[in-house]
Amino acid sequence: MALLMLLRRLLTVVYLMTHPAVPLRLKALPVLALLYVLFPRDAVFDFRPFGFLDDFVVAGLLVGVFTSKGWERVLNAKNKREDVIPADFHVLDPDAPPSADPPSSGPDAPPSAAPDAPPSADLRA
Repeated sequence: MALLMLLRRLLTVVYLMTHPAVPLRLKALPVLALLYVLFPRDAVFDFRPFGFLDDFVVAGLLVGVFTSKGWERVLNAKNKREDVIPADFHVLDPDAPPSADPPSSGPDAPPSAAPDAPPSADLRA
């Protein structure tokens, strides 16, 4: 069971290391954890009975901080994408000539005025 948890944590680290939402300074934490485990000089020397214990504690803390902060960044990026509403935008250029299509001529359509005519003085209806 512990091997499956270790494999799951390793796959999580690999996924977060390749995700673009996780910043580079956060991606340095697992690299630092690996260097701390492999580097021969530590806080507690490795030839003592509990010398490797500090290696695994420090590596576990660094990887734990990386996964929690990394998932936070990934979920924030996902939520930011879901907040966007897809829409079509049209630029209305006031200097462009009016289109050749006449406006709707239904019974509810407003009366059309000449394109160059000034608006009427009283716009209240």
